[in-house]
Amino acid sequence: MSQDDILSEEHTHHHSGKHRRHHHRRRTIRRILITLVSIPLALIVIAAGFFAVLNLLGRRQIQAEPAGVQENVYSVSYDEGKTLVYNGKTYALNENIVPIAAIGMDRETFGLQDNKVGTAGQADFIVIAAIDMETGEIRGLMIPRDSMIDVDQFSVSGEYVGVDNMQICLAYAYGDGRKTSAENVLTSAERVLYGIPLSMYGVLDLDGIAVLNDAVGGITVTLQDDYNGASAGQQITLHGMEAHQFVRSRDTNALDSDAPRRTRQIQYMRAYLNKIVDAARQDIGVIRRLYNAATEYGFTNVSLAKVTYIATTLLSKGVSLRDITTLQGTLKDADPYPEFHVDEQAAFETVLDVFYTQVA
Repeated sequence: MSQDDILSEEHTHHHSGKHRRHHHRRRTIRRILITLVSIPLALIVIAAGFFAVLNLLGRRQIQAEPAGVQENVYSVSYDEGKTLVYNGKTYALNENIVPIAAIGMDRETFGLQDNKVGTAGQADFIVIAAIDMETGEIRGLMIPRDSMIDVDQFSVSGEYVGVDNMQICLAYAYGDGRKTSAENVLTSAERVLYGIPLSMYGVLDLDGIAVLNDAVGGITVTLQDDYNGASAGQQITLHGMEAHQFVRSRDTNALDSDAPRRTRQIQYMRAYLNKIVDAARQDIGVIRRLYNAATEYGFTNVSLAKVTYIATTLLSKGVSLRDITTLQGTLKDADPYPEFHVDEQAAFETVLDVFYTQVA
């Protein structure tokens, strides 16, 4: 082989090897680019699948046989209370409604003192959210903390001792400071709501208010009454402990100190829900993040699957907060604490309005 032939072959091999290296490099770059693109796509698919699974689980968990009010002196009931006749009009239970109780506890920790029942604290805030899964509409029903209602009592060792008429806020004390305390509040709430079944709840302690407030960037409200040096009609944005004070502070020297506080709580709940809805429309993951944050400062028997199902269903329907109604009654100055005596017929009419639909 001539020198020229050898040089020509080496040149060919050199170009061939160089071409293979370039080709290999291009394939490596393509693989890297594909990987970089695939990772976020995979995460999106996984997230979508995660929420789809939660949605399915939540739908299965939340579907239950609805039940209506118990027999009472105001109406004639049929079909286990699913149909009522009141003042000559017929009402049908709205079976699309899912009720969830929100309970605010007046302590920073859950549990008992020296393991004694009766020391678990009080339920300062009780609202039943009636969620219509068909229309996306939410209605709130607030039960004043001083409402005089039959409460199950237990001894310090946990033995059932009977029922006594007392402020519903005290129902929380008769339990373990967690599950059984919440359930005791629900039992009393069912009594004042004529047996509307309540099984789902969420409980939040004092520290959780500021944390959940700041988790959504603060809450802006327009004052309905003068508050903390600000005048009615003024707009303020609450951060941290400001939110805590806004929903909890009251003048304990005034007989009806809880009334203006309830007004502020209703304002705050409306503003908070609107902010969550706006955020969830952009990123459904905010629901999971708020759920996880809430469970750091409280507890619930409503699973993340249920919450996800409810949230996605409401968003698809165009979620809206219609109103928050407070049970009506008469406040009396009693010893040692004020007593709010619920107007029983008005309470029944409220139950009809929230949970039933007039059909004839």
